[in-house]
Amino acid sequence: MDRHTVSGRPRVLMTTEGTYPYVMGGVSRWCDQLLRALPEFRWQVLPVTAGALRLSPQFDVPESVELLPEIALWSKEHLPFTFRRRHHEVDVDLPTRLMREILSWQSNPKSLVDCLVWCRQHPDAIGPSFRREESLERYITALRPMAAQDHTELGERLPWDLQNAFELYRTLMWVARTAASETPPCDLVHVTAAGWAAIPALVHQRLYGTPMLLTEHGVYVREAYMSAARSGNTSAARVVQTRVARALTRAAYTSADVISPVTGAHRAWERALGVPEHRIRPIPNGVHAPAVTEPLPGTLTVVSVGRIDPLKDCETLLRVAAEVLTRVPQASFLHFGPVQPGEEAYARRCVDLHRRLNLGHKFRFMGSTSDPSGAMRLADVVLMTSVSEGLPLSALEAMAEARPVVATSVGGVATCLQGCGLVAPPAAVEDLAGAVVMLLEDLPLAAMLGDRGRRRVLRDYDEQNFVQRYRSLLAELCLNAEVAA
Repeated sequence: MDRHTVSGRPRVLMTTEGTYPYVMGGVSRWCDQLLRALPEFRWQVLPVTAGALRLSPQFDVPESVELLPEIALWSKEHLPFTFRRRHHEVDVDLPTRLMREILSWQSNPKSLVDCLVWCRQHPDAIGPSFRREESLERYITALRPMAAQDHTELGERLPWDLQNAFELYRTLMWVARTAASETPPCDLVHVTAAGWAAIPALVHQRLYGTPMLLTEHGVYVREAYMSAARSGNTSAARVVQTRVARALTRAAYTSADVISPVTGAHRAWERALGVPEHRIRPIPNGVHAPAVTEPLPGTLTVVSVGRIDPLKDCETLLRVAAEVLTRVPQASFLHFGPVQPGEEAYARRCVDLHRRLNLGHKFRFMGSTSDPSGAMRLADVVLMTSVSEGLPLSALEAMAEARPVVATSVGGVATCLQGCGLVAPPAAVEDLAGAVVMLLEDLPLAAMLGDRGRRRVLRDYDEQNFVQRYRSLLAELCLNAEVAA
């Protein structure tokens, strides 16, 4: 048992993926909220990031939190491969075994973790294992029959060629390198996404028996499928992206002692991928509600808050704005949020669409904000057009400020807004625009819905209740670990 405490405080290792503390967004703010609210735990944060550039924290990390060096995927200093005949401690079957456990629809999550554990135990052998010519030859030989299989989710056979095969080989190497990354002694591992961030946690749990808690914000595998469908990549690349996500998600689901989705709406995915009901313990997000709220400004302002990212569907946001302005020309739109790293091309598409829709100053990109609640107070209506969500903090913050919300019915949003907001299907421009117009043209109705939303937050999504539920769960898991030791 990996039992270590500092001054009587249990140590919790939090692993993040593309979020805290380097990227602004709802998940990052959730991490910051939890870390600050629970100083009785000794937190260590291990970020998994993409790219070789050294990132700067976007959050003021509390002094009580130890920020570990990030695991930087896809950095170029270790590439390209040079295949060698030198003799090292190698496993020439490692790339093939990883490929089978990740690509095969019927793979065993525990077998994948076995491979990951080997990587941690033999970190110096990973490079030689991937760079041996025999390793590549065995991998190509094993890949051919798998590539010939029908992939019903694509409706086609995969056009694997050497380039696709080599790209997968690189991905497998990064899976191995991530597994080999050291993790510090701790009493609990808290994983914030069931993907790459789960890899070091899965290894740590297997080696030391440390309990593992998984918080599901969005459904990781579902978002991977949506991202792949929108990517425009080749069929082979889409299969790699989705199969990696599926394999890592299944391993995380199988291994986690407790899964705490932010909404019960995620249960269907978790159960479908084999999680028994007793290990699913939803903990809804919570926000601080001010003692007094300001009335709606009456300026016909629509506010949206969120990163510029395909999952937030900013293109639909722009199209809704264009439709609303044809019916309420006095309206204006303010969007607060940064460009998601890696989505610069998507941001350029949004800017181009803004130009083609002739939105001009009627729709303004305001950039990042450190005060989302202040942004909400500018609104008569808050608009969200995401194609995937869990339980977004921006919706709760709008409700806490007594602002009515129009949103897409994804994740736990519909349940959250029932009776105090308006929802429509994703990408339903006419429906979303119609809801916004109705509220702008009837501000007393908008104020009534906003007031109902505030009461809902105070009753069901209060920050203190959210913190207390996590305090109890973390303490329970740490206590169980101590008893087991």
